[in-house]
Amino acid sequence: MRDGWQRSTAIERNDGRVAVSCAFKDIVHGLFSEKEDGEEEEESQHCSLIVLHLRFDPINLGRRIKRVQITVRFSALNAYDDDPIVDSISPEGFFFVYPTSQKETVTVGASVNVGGNILGAELGGELKRDRTVEKEVTNAGTVRGAIETKGRNYGKPNTASWTLMENPTDKTGTPVSLRASILVRRDPDVNFQAHFAMQVTPDNLTQAQTWFKSNPKDDPVFFKIDKKPTNKLRHYSKETVDEERRLKLVNNLGSLNLESPEFSDITFRTMWKNSQKVK
Repeated sequence: MRDGWQRSTAIERNDGRVAVSCAFKDIVHGLFSEKEDGEEEEESQHCSLIVLHLRFDPINLGRRIKRVQITVRFSALNAYDDDPIVDSISPEGFFFVYPTSQKETVTVGASVNVGGNILGAELGGELKRDRTVEKEVTNAGTVRGAIETKGRNYGKPNTASWTLMENPTDKTGTPVSLRASILVRRDPDVNFQAHFAMQVTPDNLTQAQTWFKSNPKDDPVFFKIDKKPTNKLRHYSKETVDEERRLKLVNNLGSLNLESPEFSDITFRTMWKNSQKVK
């Protein structure tokens, strides 16, 4: 069970039509801020930074992904320990992606009754006048990031979630890539786990043909708090020496800007420039 501490990939699915994955770009255990003189260790706010890289790729002609929702719910390994608390995430909030505009023509009809009376006989008729109204309609794909409480109706937030939806006008699918970050506060002595769930809604044909409609569960990821930073995105150099555990702890995780591109990024489509070569 414990052989898979902090495995590199949380989710990976590919049915030959659509492929989705969630991998770890960085995992860093440390302190929210540097401990002041006289401050208790618990008050220095132990925390962990987890940076995810998510991919949503149609890999067959005519396929696309209309909607994706991913949730990451944290908990202690033992029921008697305190669960980690989701302190901040990025991106957080509601964002528009790849807005498009198109002109729509609407025909509005108006009817007028006309009539006359000839020798006591009522003659009636209807004149119909149409007018054309042209308007511009703007639509966009959306990305929503939220901090939530799931699995219980009490306590502090334990879950980070992101929902991506395609532009309903041009129907070209969700963004293909999302980099997202989570900062959790936690007990200084307790290892923890995260349960990942991904719900994928592909186009109707793919949905009818694929096992994605069942949204299978994935094994939890176990985090070991004495592991060194992965240092894939940057070197987390500010450190405090923990004499008792014989560890060096990154002590500035709370000061990192999670909205910077290394920690938070959305890609709708990647274009390879200069891909046409002439000899």
